[in-house]
Amino acid sequence: MMQVASREPSTLATHPCPSCTGGRDQVRMQLDFLPDFSPEMQLVRCLACGTERINPRPHAAALAEQYDEDYYREGYLPFEEQRRADFRLRLAELERLPAVQRARQEQRAPRCLDIGAGVGLFALEALACGWQVTAVEPSSAARDLASRRWDLELAADWPAPEQVFDVVTFWDVLGHVEEPGAMLEAAGLRLQRGGSLVMKIPNFRSTWHRSRTWMSGRRRANLLHAPTVIWRFHRQGAMRLLARHGFVLAGARTLREPDLIPLTPRWRAVRVVTDLLDGLLDNRQEMVLHARQR
Repeated sequence: MMQVASREPSTLATHPCPSCTGGRDQVRMQLDFLPDFSPEMQLVRCLACGTERINPRPHAAALAEQYDEDYYREGYLPFEEQRRADFRLRLAELERLPAVQRARQEQRAPRCLDIGAGVGLFALEALACGWQVTAVEPSSAARDLASRRWDLELAADWPAPEQVFDVVTFWDVLGHVEEPGAMLEAAGLRLQRGGSLVMKIPNFRSTWHRSRTWMSGRRRANLLHAPTVIWRFHRQGAMRLLARHGFVLAGARTLREPDLIPLTPRWRAVRVVTDLLDGLLDNRQEMVLHARQR
């Protein structure tokens, strides 16, 4: 299970909005229903751009303790096939990117840098499709699990900036990192001219996500992934974050997230209704954004 973070106030850190550094926030939720964490933590929304974040939150060292082997074993292995099927769909979409098509025309493997690789499920699917993949995962627990289970070697650190890629991917990663802007800038240094940055983030403005605020505290804690999900971006906030760090949005769309958590009959009915609404409004539960450098 996850390690318990200290409740001492000294372990909490306060950071501004990464999308616009706006100074005014609105408290959306007091996170005092999380038994293993400080009751001081809040979910707040930036009034300037709408980006939500946990503030204050545990320091990076305390958060790193949450990513132990149980985190990956319980969060990935039971849903391996669903996650791999989802990545196969994402790869089919990546094949349509200009940089990837150019690589295919040059009869070479498209080069992908996958940041925050988890246990490497995307890398496994990309390798099977003939890609050249450098997968980076800072968690030693995840790297060890990938090595033991699939004989897959993940890198602990970013490659040198001189090594360039056609695509850099962040699959449900930017919400977890301490400095998302710094991650985007590092990605930009490693993109070849005409390459694409692709990120998938939860769309917390979807009808489905908003409906779940009525769930019990324990279930909400699981679905919020607090405090490991620090940032909650929506489309405008993500666009501002990209623009601040040298990118322009080339495309965005929403998609339905896989069902990984069992739902009661009542919530299955809610799921059906919200799926219909979110599909009509292109407001589904996850968002994929393609960006290029300015």
